[in-house]
Amino acid sequence: MNSNENSTHENPAAQRAEAGTTGWENAVRLQLRATPDHADFYALAGELVCTLRALDDLTRVLRRQVAGYAQGQRDRGRALYDDTREVDPVGRLQVASVQLEEFGSATVTAAEWANQFWSTIGHIGVEDVAR
Repeated sequence: MNSNENSTHENPAAQRAEAGTTGWENAVRLQLRATPDHADFYALAGELVCTLRALDDLTRVLRRQVAGYAQGQRDRGRALYDDTREVDPVGRLQVASVQLEEFGSATVTAAEWANQFWSTIGHIGVEDVAR
C-alpha cells in the first residue's frame, strides 16, 4: 500500500501533489465560511505565491524530463508508442514540452499577480472606531 493510503498514485511526488490539491480544496471550503479578514487574505496570498513558484519549478523539471524521455527509453532498449497508434510519440512529446513551456509562462505571470496582491493587501489594516 502507498504511504498515503488514500492516494490514487504510487509515485511519492504525485502523492504529494495530490495532497497539495486536497489542501487547496479544503482551504477554499474553509475560506468560504470564514469571516473576511485582511490577515487571512495576506496569509493566503503568500501561500498562493509559494504554490505558484513551486508549480513553475515542477513545470521546469517535467519539461526537462519530457524532452529527454524518448532518448532515455531508447537507451533502455524500449520503444515508445502513442495509444492511438496514429501519432508519432516523439512528436507528441514535443507538443507536450511546448504545452509545459506555456504553462510555465502562465504560472510565472500568475505568481507575479499574486505577489502584487500579497503586497497590496499587506498595506490594509483595521482600527476600532466605535467608541
